[in-house]
Amino acid sequence: MRLSQATVFGCTALAVVTLYAPRASAEPIVLSVMSGPPIQQVDNRPCIIGDPSCHNPTSFPFTLIQPQDREGTLSSPTYTVGQLRELVGGDEFVVGLDLNQAMGHNDGAYTLQQFTLAVDGVTAYSTNASSMLMPLNPGKGFSDAIIARFALTGLSDSQKLVFTTVFSGATGGRERYFLTSPRALQGSGESAPVPEPATLGLMGLGLAGFGALKRRLAKR
Repeated sequence: MRLSQATVFGCTALAVVTLYAPRASAEPIVLSVMSGPPIQQVDNRPCIIGDPSCHNPTSFPFTLIQPQDREGTLSSPTYTVGQLRELVGGDEFVVGLDLNQAMGHNDGAYTLQQFTLAVDGVTAYSTNASSMLMPLNPGKGFSDAIIARFALTGLSDSQKLVFTTVFSGATGGRERYFLTSPRALQGSGESAPVPEPATLGLMGLGLAGFGALKRRLAKR
């Protein structure tokens, strides 16, 4: 029996999706949340979510936390992998969290319920439990916690990234979530865990293959 061109293309597309698309049951890479160390937020470590005092290049927007936003879910703008690579100087980075809490209420405790990074709409990284964090450096400018560790290995510069935080217990001013290189941890005695290379490679291959298939279908 001779198959039509449309049937052959449909079978080929199904095979590619089966081979490359991320499995719905695949678990995201687990992020760790560490108390400290105090990493200073400077111009080359811009906010992804924060307050008006964030030091961001004009080409790198951030999500502004509204005043008195005590709990909720906030997502960053959509970035490209290429943007982050340029800012952090490579494939690996961590997120610093600068708390701005009222110390007289519950000793300033802040609950980070979840933090995720989605790649092309698929959750690739996620914390797996809520963390109660305490302000170590009252005031602004230094991290009170580190969310680690992210890697862009195997992803193309054009792929899309979105960070999302779910939080509660914000009692003072607005917090700041900012990007920094793992090199900032050197000398602090802390070592951010490194994602397993095999897992990263498979995830990158799956996301890249899925993107290639979407581009091919769009051209037809």
